[in-house]
Amino acid sequence: MSKKDPQKLGPIARRKQAINNYVTVRKIKSQEVRDYFASEGESDPERLAAQEARDQEFLSGLKKLGIGFIAFLIFYALIKTVLGLW
Repeated sequence: MSKKDPQKLGPIARRKQAINNYVTVRKIKSQEVRDYFASEGESDPERLAAQEARDQEFLSGLKKLGIGFIAFLIFYALIKTVLGLW
C-alpha cells in the first residue's frame, strides 16, 4: 500500500489505492470474523442464544412452508378427483 499524498497521484493511481485500501480492510474484518467463530473453548452465551433464535426462526419458516405444500397437494388431489382427471 502506497503512503503517497493522494493529491499528487493521478486518477488511476488514486483508484488503485482506494481499491487496495478496501481489500485490506475487508481482509482484516473477515479475519476477525473467522477468528471469532473458530475460537476454541467456551462459546459466547450471546452468540449461542442468537444462533438458537435463528435456528428456531428457520424451523418455524420451514414448518409453515411444509404445511402450505401439504395443503396444496390435498387441494390438487381434490381438484383432480372432482374433475375426473386421474
